[in-house]
Amino acid sequence: MQPLRKISILANGSKLGAEQAAERLRKLAADHGVEAVSTVDFPAPKGFIEGSDACFVVGGDGTLLNVMEEAVHHDVPVAGIRHGQLGFLATFSPEDMEAKIPALFQGEYRISRRSMLRYRDESGFSRCALNDLVVKSGTNGKLGRFSVSEGPERVAEYACDGIVFSTPTGSTAYNLAAGGPIAHPEAQVLLMTPISAHTLTSRSVVFPSGVSLSIQSERNPDAPLVSADGQPAFEIPATFPIEVTVADETFPLLEEKNHSHFHVLRSKLKWG
Repeated sequence: MQPLRKISILANGSKLGAEQAAERLRKLAADHGVEAVSTVDFPAPKGFIEGSDACFVVGGDGTLLNVMEEAVHHDVPVAGIRHGQLGFLATFSPEDMEAKIPALFQGEYRISRRSMLRYRDESGFSRCALNDLVVKSGTNGKLGRFSVSEGPERVAEYACDGIVFSTPTGSTAYNLAAGGPIAHPEAQVLLMTPISAHTLTSRSVVFPSGVSLSIQSERNPDAPLVSADGQPAFEIPATFPIEVTVADETFPLLEEKNHSHFHVLRSKLKWG
C-alpha cells in the first residue's frame, strides 16, 4: 500500500487518556515525517478528514462510528486506537502505538472494505449504518408486532421486543447479544435477528446481498423506536414500511497487514 503522508487524528476527549494518546500519535507522526492534524472536538468538524491519507480515531468503536459518514464520503481509511471496552473495530491499543503505527506510515497495512446497510423509510429519508439497524417496540414496554417481507413475499411476522438487522461487522454487537450468529466481515450478507421473540421457533435469518427487506409495524399502540449504530435512525419518527438493503457503499477500515479476525474474536470473546 502507499505510505501515509498526511493523517488526521480525532480524539474523544470524554475518554480518559485519549487526548494524551492522540498527542503521542501526533509526535510519532512528526518523527516519521508524516503531517498530522488533530482535534478533540467530538464529533469531528465537517470536512476535517478530507484530503488525509488516513484518519486515526482515539476512543472506542462508538467514536469510530461517528466518523463513518465522512470516511465513506471522502474515501479515507480509518484506524481505531482503542479506549473503549471491546474494540472490534478499534483494534490498536495505546500501549502498542510506538511498536505498530510506524509500519502503517510506511505502507504496511491493508484496507478492509466493510459492507454497510442502507435503510429508507416511506418518506424517502435514507442513510447508511455500519453495524446495525434496530427496530424496537415503543416506550410502553408492551410486545411489539412487526412483519418482514422480501419483495412481494412475506418472510415472517414477529411478536417480539424488536428486530436487529445487522452487517457482518455488526454481527458481534447487538445481533450477538440477541442470540444471532457471528458472520465473517468479508461475507456479503444481511442478518436478521428477533429480540426476545414470543415464539421460540423465531430464529435468525441470513440473507444474501441483493435482497431488499421491508419492515412493517403491525398494530403497535406506540410508534416503534428505530436506531442505527446506537443512534436515532431518523430525524423525525420513521414512516413505515422501512426498507433495508446491503448498501452499495463500503466503509474503509485500516488494519495491520497481518490482521486476524479470529485472533480478535478469541481475545474479545474469551474463546481461549
